[in-house]
Amino acid sequence: MDKEKARVYAPVNREGDTGWKELQAGICRIMQDYCGEYKGEETLKSGLWWLNNIRESEAARTCVRNPHELVRFLEGMVRLTVGEMIMHASLARKASSSALDFNRIDYPEMDPPEWDKFVTIKREDGEVKVGELPFNYWLLPPNAPTYKENYDRHCGL
Repeated sequence: MDKEKARVYAPVNREGDTGWKELQAGICRIMQDYCGEYKGEETLKSGLWWLNNIRESEAARTCVRNPHELVRFLEGMVRLTVGEMIMHASLARKASSSALDFNRIDYPEMDPPEWDKFVTIKREDGEVKVGELPFNYWLLPPNAPTYKENYDRHCGL
């Protein structure tokens, strides 16, 4: 608890030269420029580099003067993490998809059958792990093959 409290209140105690508005504007600009409508591997990797740069420099120099600014700073840090997640997920999906309105310029074929699946990401031991699940994973073993059977099994009816 003490470690988390120290992390949350760190910007209150620092003499930084960056405000929360500049932090959030920088994150938004990186997402617009490097993870826009059309995505490519090199652009996404550059975007991840820039987000990491913001985390290590501007975010570490952001100071806050009151509780309102503290909440906005923490909000910016969440946006930074979500931006990283979006870029990692975009890198993992190596196909364009009309249903997702997702365009990879380095993988222009729209909706190839081998990409009819969910892409999953998680952070484990500081690294991003990529996985996948079939669209109907909840109807595959160990679950029952129909919604009714699953409902009956899990609701005890």
